[in-house]
Amino acid sequence: MTEMPRIPDEAPRSDPDGRRRGRRIAPALLMIAQGGGFAALVGLLLSGHLLEAMWALQFVLAAGMLLAVLWAGARRRRVWNEPLARLEALLPEVREGREPIEALAAVGGRLAPLAGHIRELLRELRQERSRTKHLREEIRQRVASRTEGLERTIGALRQQAARDPLTGLFNRRMLDAYLPEAIERCKAEDRPLCLLMIDVDHFKQLNDTLGHPAGDDMLRSLAQIIRSTIGEADIAFRCGGDEFVVVLEGCDDAAGRALAARLSSLADALGRTFHLAPSPRLSIGISSLSNLQELSAAALWRQADEALYQVKAEHHIRTEATRRSA
Repeated sequence: MTEMPRIPDEAPRSDPDGRRRGRRIAPALLMIAQGGGFAALVGLLLSGHLLEAMWALQFVLAAGMLLAVLWAGARRRRVWNEPLARLEALLPEVREGREPIEALAAVGGRLAPLAGHIRELLRELRQERSRTKHLREEIRQRVASRTEGLERTIGALRQQAARDPLTGLFNRRMLDAYLPEAIERCKAEDRPLCLLMIDVDHFKQLNDTLGHPAGDDMLRSLAQIIRSTIGEADIAFRCGGDEFVVVLEGCDDAAGRALAARLSSLADALGRTFHLAPSPRLSIGISSLSNLQELSAAALWRQADEALYQVKAEHHIRTEATRRSA
């Protein structure tokens, strides 16, 4: 950007010596013209040409009046033009901040009162701009603070909507959204995926005997066992009641069975603390993408559900056999 030239302290004007000479020459010309006119008039009168003398007198008077008017007009223009030029030169500089507002005090003559009013208006305008800038900054900070608060609230609400309030695990809604995406990722990357479908055996007996608070404690403790046993890349869900699901990305069927055995062992130890017969325990159905022809969430879920009911049936047979032998 081209830098604007700095306006000099005085507005551009003609040479001051020339102005002084002009101010001296104008009255001198007027006096010379009048003197010449009167000389001609006297000459005509002395020569007896009265009519010509009358015409000469009128001419001298008219010329004198004309010169007087022109001279007065020139003086008036100088009185207004010089302060006006100074004001026009200073206003852009003051407005852009290259000159202080007080520089307008240099404007004198008839425009001095107007320059004073302009100074006051510019001061008020700058004060108003400063207040407006401060107000905008305050509003921006308030909006940013409220926006941050709303984002935290929305984030908390999303977490609440995605998690089970009793156990803190993700809920069934989250499972329905997550499982198809996990399957697509594993298919694209040619990685295994395993799903554990977990159900608590004899949970109704626990609720009926010790009450629902004891059942809630059982579910919370079981969720903690699942959370602390699975890997960092694994995700656990509570699907409602006493049903849980664990999705293991990158784990094959063997890894899923090893985790299921570990969870069953820990849950058996937890169930014995309630001193019930039979004690609460886990039934776990396992499914994996490697055992499916149709690689979909519905097929994976169906296979795990069938495996779960088979495990529950085996547990029921063992429980009944234990009762008979007792």
